[in-house]
Amino acid sequence: KKYKKITVIYGARTAEDMMYKLQLDEWGNRENVHVVKTVDPGGKNPGWDGEIGLVPYILSKMNPNPENTIAVVCGPPVMIKYTFMELHSCKFNPENVYTTIENRMKCGIGKCGRCNIGRVYVCKDGPVFTMSQLQKLPNEY
Repeated sequence: KKYKKITVIYGARTAEDMMYKLQLDEWGNRENVHVVKTVDPGGKNPGWDGEIGLVPYILSKMNPNPENTIAVVCGPPVMIKYTFMELHSCKFNPENVYTTIENRMKCGIGKCGRCNIGRVYVCKDGPVFTMSQLQKLPNEY
């Protein structure tokens, strides 16, 4: 075991929109993995047994200990933004929070210049960045 404990918070708009259901169940059956599934308010259906609320809200309810912890955030930019805010509130080290911003990429090889944020080219310098790296960039992402 490389990691002592892994928590996956998986959010979807509705229960029907949830993808990777079999994989999530498989992960949740592992000894060191805790899977939390959540849907947006109003997105549950009969038989839903998961959480109800947006990912940042569920994260705040869980109040994770930031010590010796890494967070990896992926999803729509607005969800990433508010999850970053919650991780900041939980006192996570910005060097230990990762995300990806590949939605900015066009050509993927640094020729078109459409993915640049300041002097950084997402396609060449990323697309994975820490919160700390993003905080140093112009607020264009």
